[in-house]
Amino acid sequence: MEHLCDCHTHTWYSFDGCCNVEELCAAAARQGLSAVAMTEHYDYAERGGTEHYTARARQRLEEVRAAQRAWAGRVEVLCGIELGQPHLDPAVSRAFAAGGDFDLVIGSLHDVRPGRDIYRDFAYETLEECDAVYRQFFDEARELVRVADVDVFGHYDYPLRLMDRCITRPTMERWKEQMLPFLRDLAASGIALELNTTGLRRWMKRPAGEGWILQAFREYGGRRVTIGSDAHHARDVGCGVRETCAILRESGFDSVTIYRQRKPVQLSI
Repeated sequence: MEHLCDCHTHTWYSFDGCCNVEELCAAAARQGLSAVAMTEHYDYAERGGTEHYTARARQRLEEVRAAQRAWAGRVEVLCGIELGQPHLDPAVSRAFAAGGDFDLVIGSLHDVRPGRDIYRDFAYETLEECDAVYRQFFDEARELVRVADVDVFGHYDYPLRLMDRCITRPTMERWKEQMLPFLRDLAASGIALELNTTGLRRWMKRPAGEGWILQAFREYGGRRVTIGSDAHHARDVGCGVRETCAILRESGFDSVTIYRQRKPVQLSI
């Protein structure tokens, strides 16, 4: 049985989300998903990134629990969180992750030190700048994996989304030297590798999951892989999940990972 799971989505409980919980669940059902995880933003960042979520956290949990009951037997609704830069405050972020009653915790990098927003604070007009961003990105990604309490590492191709001025092919091969040690550390940690499908909706026109990346991850002992659309609109829920399952099968994977109460569960693809 093929399980189609989207483990990275956002509702209006994220500062940049554009749909409500019911709209997201209905979209997941239309796409034939077995499971969908709502993983709202909670960023440790100099500019702030926790206030929007914190002000609505209780309401959000109640709404997600109601959706779990309402959609039972049709779509498994998972309660997650996306922690941005949790390595900047490891003790506090670990306590938050442990106390939040989450099914899964994604650790992501939206900023790099010192508080530079990957989307807003770089021009990406030269290859030198692109290279500098990815060197720092993977240095901090390895730190995150070492010190943070997360289940999944989110969107390793996040900076690539913005590099269409300089990069002509949608590949991570240019940063292979930096990425391989990260994949080794990730596999050793047991943290899952996320294949983010946003690239289908950007200049790359393909989801994450190049063959050499998946091969290296497997060779290092990595077995846990999640798929996430990173949807902020209901229309994008489940986007690219089927295509990414096919990529995984081609690379020798026969399952994807979801999390229930922070415990990994393998589902066949």
